[in-house]
Amino acid sequence: FLNWNGSKNYSWLSQTVEKEHAEVSDLKASNDGLKLDLEVAKTVTVAPLPCTESKPFEPPKDAGWEVQHPYSLIAKRPDHELPELYGKIQEKTIWTYWYDPSSCPTAASCQLPAQVQLCVESVERHKGSFDFRIVHRDEVLRYVSGTELPIKWEQLGPAQQKDSLMNALLARYGGIAWDISMILFKPLDDYWEEMVSQKASFRGYMYRWSGRPWRHEEAMAVWFLMARREGIFSTAVRNQFIGVGDRDNTNLYLEQYRALGDHTITPILGMFNYSLPKCFDDDTVPLPHHCPEKEQPAWYHGISGEERTDTKIMLSEPRDGPQLPMAFIGMELFNISDTTDRTKEKTWADNPLGSPMHDTSCSTMKACWEQEVLPRFDDGSLRFVKFFAHAHALDTWTREQILRNE
Repeated sequence: FLNWNGSKNYSWLSQTVEKEHAEVSDLKASNDGLKLDLEVAKTVTVAPLPCTESKPFEPPKDAGWEVQHPYSLIAKRPDHELPELYGKIQEKTIWTYWYDPSSCPTAASCQLPAQVQLCVESVERHKGSFDFRIVHRDEVLRYVSGTELPIKWEQLGPAQQKDSLMNALLARYGGIAWDISMILFKPLDDYWEEMVSQKASFRGYMYRWSGRPWRHEEAMAVWFLMARREGIFSTAVRNQFIGVGDRDNTNLYLEQYRALGDHTITPILGMFNYSLPKCFDDDTVPLPHHCPEKEQPAWYHGISGEERTDTKIMLSEPRDGPQLPMAFIGMELFNISDTTDRTKEKTWADNPLGSPMHDTSCSTMKACWEQEVLPRFDDGSLRFVKFFAHAHALDTWTREQILRNE
């Protein structure tokens, strides 16, 4: 999808830099005339967001200072001091995080991979009335206090850093926690307005919400989380601080990678709806005892009383929208004019109940585009699309190569 071969081509990443007046009907064209002009793409390159490099908090070197000021040591700021940007950012903000010790160590020195940069530009183009902020590692304490993150946050893995930071940002500011490797096709203002009008404080995607099995030990798709400020994520912040404790890892959790995302958020959502689909009830899950609902007490059994009714949550099935069946078989390199039958290829043939490809009957790249992508785009369920592993197959590609489909 991100790379079409041949002179008559069209790609998802290329779409994000097309002229604003491109119509949906163009997507259905017979491919004649669907050639992206690189010069047009260059004219809409988005400048990096302005940033101010903040100075890290340096505790005094006085003997015994740590004992006398444990709060400041953890918060990385003096007593009673709020984060610099608290109260200065609108609630409708799309948040994402990126850090790489070599290519993006700070906000002032950051070079995103080409495919990630194009994803970022799609958000800038279609963000609507939302603000959009890429938070870099050296900026974190401008937004949140060290007490809102695991104590040894900087020593955690990238996924755990991102998940715990998103929890803290949504708790304090609200907005959307957004995975940086997603392409946004249309503004999300109406999603937000619907959440607010229904007096809900959270909107997200939950696997099995449609009743279909999912063979992985996960429940929430944490790559998209929409929330009001000072809501359910305040509980997530408390739980992640306690859950990691003094450690520089998440080894005490049932599942280390998802510890501060799914395994922190799902148990909280379960307090508001005891009948949510349970990962451990899914017969296709190989390790049900590793499911996120097992990370906290079984609130869904009513052990502390009735369901919470002080707020509402809105959930959808990710596989009916931004997560496509082909997401795990290299769709970033799909040639959508390719009619080769691939049903005997190992990745395509892996389609038992609960697998990603079980949800589709398409057998060629062209068929997948026509059967899975275009209908969702037409009915509005494909506002954005998720690429896993940051579309790593394109890591060595330049921007020009991606846009020209070389």
